[in-house]
Amino acid sequence: MTSIPFTIIIHLLVVLGLGLRILYRRMAVNTTLAWLIIIAALPIGGAAFYFLFGDHRLGRKRLKIGERIRSFYQDAYDVTSKNLDSFDLDVSPFFTDLSHIVSRETGFHPSTGNEIRLFDEAGHILSAITEDIDNAKHSCLLEFYIVEAKGRVIHVLEALERAAQRGVECRFLADDIGSRKFLKSDWRKRLEAAGVEIASSLEVGIIKSFSKRTDLRNHRKLVIIDLAIGYIGSSNLVDPVEFKKDADVGQWIDIMARLEGHVASSLAVVFNTDFIFDKNGNDYSKDSLNQFAQQIPSTKFPRDAVLQLIPSGPEMRTSLIYEVVVAALYGAQSSIVIVTPYFVPDQALVMALTNAARRGIDVKIIIPQRIDSIMARYASEASYDALLEAGVMIKHYQSGMLHTKAIQIDEHISFIGTLNMDMRSFYLNLEVTLAVYDKDFALRLKETIDHYIDRAKILEPEAWARRSKVKRFKENVLRLAAPLL
Repeated sequence: MTSIPFTIIIHLLVVLGLGLRILYRRMAVNTTLAWLIIIAALPIGGAAFYFLFGDHRLGRKRLKIGERIRSFYQDAYDVTSKNLDSFDLDVSPFFTDLSHIVSRETGFHPSTGNEIRLFDEAGHILSAITEDIDNAKHSCLLEFYIVEAKGRVIHVLEALERAAQRGVECRFLADDIGSRKFLKSDWRKRLEAAGVEIASSLEVGIIKSFSKRTDLRNHRKLVIIDLAIGYIGSSNLVDPVEFKKDADVGQWIDIMARLEGHVASSLAVVFNTDFIFDKNGNDYSKDSLNQFAQQIPSTKFPRDAVLQLIPSGPEMRTSLIYEVVVAALYGAQSSIVIVTPYFVPDQALVMALTNAARRGIDVKIIIPQRIDSIMARYASEASYDALLEAGVMIKHYQSGMLHTKAIQIDEHISFIGTLNMDMRSFYLNLEVTLAVYDKDFALRLKETIDHYIDRAKILEPEAWARRSKVKRFKENVLRLAAPLL
């Protein structure tokens, strides 16, 4: 009788144990299959890889307490609405219902009494943020994935230093991986010496990896001034003239929206929740939370843009932003335009886009010609055949690394923020999206998108069909990794 080697027995037990764990998590089928293949193919490495990057965890504390902290600040800042069902949006009944679903799931209701302005040039973005910080009277809150103290960003940091020195309450949250150089720089010491509170978001360490995933990142980009002015969009706190010059993708192209009005307090709810988890230790008492609950200004603005914030990530109870995006694609009646640097759709997104194109909807996807991730590029291209066959227009931006993230439906509903069209953004990263129900803003965003289109080259189906067999093989291989990207 032949005995089974001990190592094989251990491997089978690992595959069985982790396999059951993965099956009971009820993830998307393609993601489940991808992890099962990795664990079965790599006896030890697969298990280690799964525990580091596969388990959907941000720590039990954040999942348990996060909703309570958000609710506290939503009440403190009067973000909630008692008359949701009677709220009248100037959109189709489909998108009105969709906004109500967002409200019930997140507590962030459509906000009126706002003014919104779009910036699509880095110099204007950084100058506007600097000016608003210099005019701040009470508080400056900044949250970014990447902070790089170079070029014109120095003006923003100097303004923040001046604000703290004159007594303005300044808090700064930067992702531990994306902003590692900044968090270890002299600029951090200089700002803290001036009185700025700085926290490292989602810190990475060997011990921490046992209680939460190490690759979950805080991808949000937010600025809130005096609870009256806010910024949200795709731009990190970097100067594109200096940022990633050696990546050979050109200058990064981004947008940010400057908000004035009640919606700024919604941004502050997200910031405060994130900051408290990363800075406030284990004190989540009401007295501790009250220290960040400032009085909201009563200023009225001449415009009345209706805006709704949608935070997302593993800290939330559901994958709502994914459901909203897919639903919005099915709800389109005339046009869909998607601008994204990373386009790695799953089967449901591809089906929604191809269904729209076959219904006669004008569907355009604008992505950069060159991106800083070869794996993401090939995984993205694996979906092109189905999209082009259905009539979806794919355009490659030629003038740099197009980093803007925007979705426009029927030229009057816009989604902007930090969300990429890939599974990492939908499920893993802390993201934040702003739904804009405003036709004037949609026209302004369309101008920027048309500017991108003018500098983009259309992907012709005939030319794409002539690509090499080697290229097709790379696409098909990396397509298997798409659920994990």
